[in-house]
Amino acid sequence: MVSEKSEPLFALDIGTRTVVGLTAIPGTKGLTIKAVEILEHQTRSMLDGQIHDIPRVAELIRRLKARLEKKVGPLRDVAVAAAGRALKTCRGKAVRAVNGSRLEADAVRGLELEALEQARRELAGDEESAGRYHCVGYSVVEYKLDGTTIGNLLGQRGQEASTEVIGTFLPKVVVESLAAALEAADLQMRALTLEPIAAIHALIPASMRKLNLALVDVGAGTSDIALTAEGTVVAYGMVPSAGDEITEALAETWLLDFDTAETAKRNWRDAEIRFTDVLGHSRKVPGPEFVQSMAPAVDGLSELIAREILSLNGRPPAAVLLIGGGSLTPGLPESLARKLGLPQDRVAVRSVDHVAGFARIPPRLKGPDGVTPLGIALAALEHPVQTATVRVGSTEVHLFDFRDLTVGDALIQAGIHIRSLFGRPGAALTVTIGGERRVVPGSPGSGPEIRLNGSPATLDSPVTSGDHIEVRPGQNGKDARCRIEDLIPPLQSLSVYVNGVSQPVPPRVFMNGHRVKPDTQVVDRAMIEAYIPEQLRDVLEDVGRPEAFSQREIHFTWNGRSVQYVHPNWIVTLNGVAAEPGTVVAAGDRIEIVEAPPPVLADWLVTNPERSPGRPALTVTVNGQLVRLDGEDYRAFRCNGRPADPGTPLQDGDDWVEVWDEQVGEWIISDLFRVIDPEGLRPADARSFHVEVNGAEATFTTPLHTGDNVRLYWR
Repeated sequence: MVSEKSEPLFALDIGTRTVVGLTAIPGTKGLTIKAVEILEHQTRSMLDGQIHDIPRVAELIRRLKARLEKKVGPLRDVAVAAAGRALKTCRGKAVRAVNGSRLEADAVRGLELEALEQARRELAGDEESAGRYHCVGYSVVEYKLDGTTIGNLLGQRGQEASTEVIGTFLPKVVVESLAAALEAADLQMRALTLEPIAAIHALIPASMRKLNLALVDVGAGTSDIALTAEGTVVAYGMVPSAGDEITEALAETWLLDFDTAETAKRNWRDAEIRFTDVLGHSRKVPGPEFVQSMAPAVDGLSELIAREILSLNGRPPAAVLLIGGGSLTPGLPESLARKLGLPQDRVAVRSVDHVAGFARIPPRLKGPDGVTPLGIALAALEHPVQTATVRVGSTEVHLFDFRDLTVGDALIQAGIHIRSLFGRPGAALTVTIGGERRVVPGSPGSGPEIRLNGSPATLDSPVTSGDHIEVRPGQNGKDARCRIEDLIPPLQSLSVYVNGVSQPVPPRVFMNGHRVKPDTQVVDRAMIEAYIPEQLRDVLEDVGRPEAFSQREIHFTWNGRSVQYVHPNWIVTLNGVAAEPGTVVAAGDRIEIVEAPPPVLADWLVTNPERSPGRPALTVTVNGQLVRLDGEDYRAFRCNGRPADPGTPLQDGDDWVEVWDEQVGEWIISDLFRVIDPEGLRPADARSFHVEVNGAEATFTTPLHTGDNVRLYWR
């Protein structure tokens, strides 16, 4: 802070084209400007806001200082600004597994700082060079939770959180070269700011800095952009195109050298623009025509500026303020308004006819190019950038307070990886229950334990010079552990009656195909099934009667061929009806299990598909009508050489023979009388019965074959 002393406040704006110096004295009505000097560089000793030739720049500063000292006396201390075009912006991303843990403020802030750290490493090219960049500020581009963009991560739960930020960094070399040039001119840097911050101090009252505004300093080689919101600068950007591009376009259109084109451009308000082209032709161009020839280049410049603003801000700002000599380019405000989709009155060139904090502004500083030097003086008075020295553990770090400094800023500058401070979440369990995939998270890792001057602190805790920070990394979370019964819904036991006794049937639980108890610990990638058994086979197994559907095999020979018969050991009924293993059981059902009787031949005959030859069915024509006689199966049996019947027990090793009953012969005429009554064919006066088979005389014992034609008649 500059106090009211005999030595005035000295503000110096070192630009690419010119160096502007002013001196001012604080008073009751604000700063009173005592002297102003402006000198132009004679060589390209400045490029894009960075000093490339320290001796030449120092010599120009020394000359300007000497002129001012003739008016106000000796000057030793000076306030300066780092050019906005010297700022470097870079995007960084950070991804962290959270495994279902709730995201707290410190975790979200830590994720942002990880991304900022990555941006700085990306900018520097390697880990060691990252410390050469001071972070001026950053803004969040987006948050994502499980791959989906989300407005805010705070309080959210998911498996993976990520963020992308745009970080703005000031290379140390810019500050160091500024300090070297000032020291060579016998000056000490007592206050430092950034040109965009200086312009904001000059143009935007503190009460209006909560608005989302874009400040664009259109210089010769670059257009520097700063965005404000919530009372501070939230993002910086730069477009490597500005007034010189307009000049070069005019030079190409009208065949001019650069200096002639620059002079003609500055005279654009004249009714007639006069110049001599490189061919020696003297030209007189009407002012409107000359301005129109700039339009394509102006449109191209506004396109680049609008694109950068939208990239930084994510949407059009409330308004755009244009400063710098290049802002006077005709048509630029209107073109930029169209590109941003803003009303034309929301994009304006700001001059400094009146700036709060100054008693009076001299005419030489009332144009747009006077904003920065006036802002440097105000920033030096209100909030000069100081160097804060903070100890992180035993490491001493130096920070520029371009913004409110926090513990997180100090940790990054000390080279501490923010990710390493947060314990990783415990490993999750992934299981599939009834075909549905579920994730059981491990416990969250803890955040770092931070102490600031011995008291508990967070990454967002503010720091000042002389503070001491101690940090202890958080602990890793524990891997997930749970029992199957913790994951499955409660299942009610089934109750049935078995031989009159009530029996509970508990749920069935399987993990990876093996039956387990409900209190079994779950393993990762487990396939879990849990259900109440419904099939009779499962119910009987669970009530202790797994043998109910057991069977035994009996091996014997049949007509010289080896065969087997499977006989049940038990007879099972469900509610009085014979039941199969797959029969569905309901609560309250009654199951009876009784021992099956020993097997007999009849049991096998029921299941044996083979039949004996017997007497096949017969179909003949009788008196012109088809008559069918069903087949007959007459079998006799011998077991181990002895006569047997269907009730004879079956035993392993028996030798069975099926015997044809010789009393049963082939079909004969008399067999027809089972279905035909001869008396029913007899006329009243008939006395004798006759039979013919296929036209030949036959008797009651004449054999019959399928297809025969039989005639029965009386005479």
